[in-house]
Amino acid sequence: MSSSASYFDHQKTNDELLFFVQNPSQYEPGVVEAARRELERRGAASPASPQPATAPYVSPPVAAPASPVGKMVALGLLVVALGGGAYWLKQRDDAQMATVKARQEARRNRPAPKLVEVATNAIPSYDGVVAKTVAAQLSKIPTQEKANPQHIRQFRELAKRFWAAQAQSEYLIDQATSGKANPMFGEQTVVARQTWTAWNHAAVYTYKFGPEMTRQVEHMGKVASNQQHILHRLPDLLADNEYKWDKEMLSRTAEVEDLMAGILPVSPVSGRPYKRTVLRM
Repeated sequence: MSSSASYFDHQKTNDELLFFVQNPSQYEPGVVEAARRELERRGAASPASPQPATAPYVSPPVAAPASPVGKMVALGLLVVALGGGAYWLKQRDDAQMATVKARQEARRNRPAPKLVEVATNAIPSYDGVVAKTVAAQLSKIPTQEKANPQHIRQFRELAKRFWAAQAQSEYLIDQATSGKANPMFGEQTVVARQTWTAWNHAAVYTYKFGPEMTRQVEHMGKVASNQQHILHRLPDLLADNEYKWDKEMLSRTAEVEDLMAGILPVSPVSGRPYKRTVLRM
């Protein structure tokens, strides 16, 4: 067996030899011919140059046996070509790896995103305010009226629903009167009116509270009715500040302030004292 055949037999697969034959322009002629002969020795099909469909079949010329020197030259050229191919593949892989590393480094060095303050249309959460206000309201109930645990649970639930809606209402009304109503104000008033629905559902029942609890529940009920009317009309009265001289709005607003002063002296939302209505004779 020739040295070139021994090399191919141990070093190259048929597919690899076929690559040399199919790409003759990239390698020395001797390398291509050596690869072709090795494929023929192995009994593998060696691709021929494409011929027109109508061309007559021409048998390939029989090559003269290569001399031992020619075989050695071909083998040397093949080794050089294989080494060059391996070098080219390594260079390509190194370039690809460098590109990947560069992208990873760019991501690591990318500046962290900055937090930017933007205006929001969400109604603030008043959960903490509601909890503290309900506790403050309960603290003003006489001890004898708090002797019944069921009454305490019922009153606490009513007060919780009331302040959840009242806090949202005060916030929105304050936004309107201070000229800060946003484009979503109409939708926000709908949200607050839906919060009042929870109070409405609980207020339809009859409760057997003591005098002070009963008085406060009556006050909360009147405030709820007024606030829902105000929130319903307020979006349509924002233009040209119409709400500031609308008689119904002024009357309901004054009544709400007076009723709230009978529940708690200071608003937990704005921090301002509620205004008592002073009747002048």
